[in-house]
Amino acid sequence: MSENDRYCCLLSYEMSIRENVWFSQKFDCIERFEDLGNQGSTCIIVNHALLFMVRGLHQMCKQPVAYCLSCGSTKAEMLVQFLNEVLGACQNVGLHVVSAVCDMGTNSVKAMKLLRSTRSEPFFQFKNQASTTIYDPPHLLTH
Repeated sequence: MSENDRYCCLLSYEMSIRENVWFSQKFDCIERFEDLGNQGSTCIIVNHALLFMVRGLHQMCKQPVAYCLSCGSTKAEMLVQFLNEVLGACQNVGLHVVSAVCDMGTNSVKAMKLLRSTRSEPFFQFKNQASTTIYDPPHLLTH
């Protein structure tokens, strides 16, 4: 990738999913239990999925980079931990994340506040990179 093509935004979105489990023949296990990545997993059946996706600013590309499955909405403190992990991984591969896009959910707004991003100062710092907070436009129209 050229240096210009390394500029991107990080999108996060959480959605409700149907509670159910199934047996995976490929992995020989029952799936759809809570999986919080580095934070561990449980035997609790999930009903929410949180997805992180990177979208190029100069290059027309998008790539899912991480997800987690949880029972209930991801708490703001946990969301901040996930954001830090994903931002760290993006920096490690040479990407420059200049904005973080999220919905207007209570936990997302609180997570941005925990990162010291406010309406008057919609920026947060991760290591040596400043990123802008952008709320998903369709959610702005409904709030």
